[in-house]
Amino acid sequence: MRAQLQARLDELRTKVSEEIVPEPEQTFSGIAGEVQDLGDASVAIEQTALRGALLERDVTELTAVGSALGRIADGSYGRCVDCELDIDPARLAVVPTAARCSFCQELFERRTARISAP
Repeated sequence: MRAQLQARLDELRTKVSEEIVPEPEQTFSGIAGEVQDLGDASVAIEQTALRGALLERDVTELTAVGSALGRIADGSYGRCVDCELDIDPARLAVVPTAARCSFCQELFERRTARISAP
C-alpha cells in the first residue's frame, strides 16, 4: 500500500505543480482572446472555474495521500482517527486514504454538512 500511495503522491505533486502555473492559452485571457464578447467571457470564466475546481480536488487528494503515508510511517494506518478501531480492509482497498471507519466517516460528514449549511 505504501508504494501505491507514494506513486500517487508523486503523480499528484507533478500534476498540481503543472496546474498552478497554467500555460498562457489556459488562462482567462488566453481562453477569451484579445477581442472579448460576452460569449467568450462566459466560456473563459467557466473553463477557468473548472480548472480551479480540478486543482482544488487534486490538492485535497494530495493532502489525503500525504496524511495516509504519515499514518503508515507512525503505525496508525488502518485505525480510525476518531474511535481508534480498525478500519475495514475492504474500505481501505477502495479508499486507501481513509482515515475513519465507515461509521465515523458518516458522522463526520453529517457534522461538517450541518456546519457548512446556510
